Amino acid sequence: MTTERTSEQPPDPVAPAETRRSRRRKRRRRRHDPPDMPPIELELTGFAPGGKAVGHAPDGRVAFVEYGLPGEHVVAHVTEEHPSFLEARTTAVREPSPHRIEPRCQYFGRCGGCQLQHVQYEQQLRLKTAVVREQLERIGGFEQPPLREMIGMDEPWAYRNHMRFTARLEGYVGFMERGTHRFLRVEHCPIAVDRINGVLEAVQDATTGTRQIAIRAGELSDDLLVQPTLQWRDGHDEALESGQTWYSERLLGRDFRISAAAFFQVNTRQAERLARLVIERVEAAKPEVAVDAYSGVGTFAALLAPSVPLVLAIEESAAAGADAEANLDGLDNVTMLVGRVEEMLPDLSPAPDVVVIDPPRAGMRREVVEAMLTSAVRRLVYVSCDPATLSRDLRLLVDGGFVLDEVQPVDMFPQTQHIECVTTLDRLRPR
Repeated sequence: MTTERTSEQPPDPVAPAETRRSRRRKRRRRRHDPPDMPPIELELTGFAPGGKAVGHAPDGRVAFVEYGLPGEHVVAHVTEEHPSFLEARTTAVREPSPHRIEPRCQYFGRCGGCQLQHVQYEQQLRLKTAVVREQLERIGGFEQPPLREMIGMDEPWAYRNHMRFTARLEGYVGFMERGTHRFLRVEHCPIAVDRINGVLEAVQDATTGTRQIAIRAGELSDDLLVQPTLQWRDGHDEALESGQTWYSERLLGRDFRISAAAFFQVNTRQAERLARLVIERVEAAKPEVAVDAYSGVGTFAALLAPSVPLVLAIEESAAAGADAEANLDGLDNVTMLVGRVEEMLPDLSPAPDVVVIDPPRAGMRREVVEAMLTSAVRRLVYVSCDPATLSRDLRLLVDGGFVLDEVQPVDMFPQTQHIECVTTLDRLRPR
């Protein structure tokens, strides 16, 4: 639910095209060619954000090792070398962890979409919970944070309702192989819902003229969105409709319209659990006015409407505007406001009692934190997809007068390193 940016400067825009291409090739070689180092053997003693195990290389440097597990003795190939640490990838396991299992997917380790298929699921939950704890303690400075165990899935497969595939003009469909520019043809993805795999089967070897195919499927509805409008190779009849601009999904009994570019949780089953957590924590504060900040397509605002007298939804993204208008239609106690949270929150009238905030991975802007601290808000329910930025923001909020009541991780992304949390804070002294 992330694009990595490099610190390198862009090439001179007036440089000859051949020079620019040459520079790009050199940058790719530096980024993807592994250092010329022999394999290392090490004991893995910890687990870090990003789904990597941690140990110490023979030269004493910390090593972050992909596809390893705490307690294992492994052989690893160094993929990146830094002055104080190494990045590496497990190539052999001398002493395996009792929590190591056989990955279900034949592409695991090549596709890069999953990082933890080699880990028994209950252990995945424990490791991810420990990551949240470490971030709260190290970045947030919280001693003994009020952290609950992660809420997992009964069936942690076939859950993902949104996939984006790379396509070739020859009709092949798949992904770019992890860390390279090589194409990887994919026949089936075990974390995708069945209907997405059905579309993948239908388009494989059958399309032409596009470089990407995005598929979004309603798990609790019958809707499907396939973008762009597909062209079919000679000899292939049109196998399915494509080019839809939006689809619908049902959450806690309510239908939501979602456009192709709009954000919506990729795991519908866990999204319902997460939404219940948010609703319960808002209702417990008995607010007269609640705000759904970064409201997107209006999900939380619509679900809070039956239990809160007045709900204000704030969203600055134009992509979500039409969806939110449709999703909030008929809810007389919900008002949609278009603009930045930090600009709109201080002047809201009537002032909100409770704010639900679900910011991007970068977390809350400093201006948003300041607007929250100067407001009359007495409860904040913070939905986060990054424990590091969450921990940073929680420290600022607590230093400004809030009390950290609870951090509840929810496993929205089984088999991967990603972590979602629902955090509740209350004002230390009511304003």
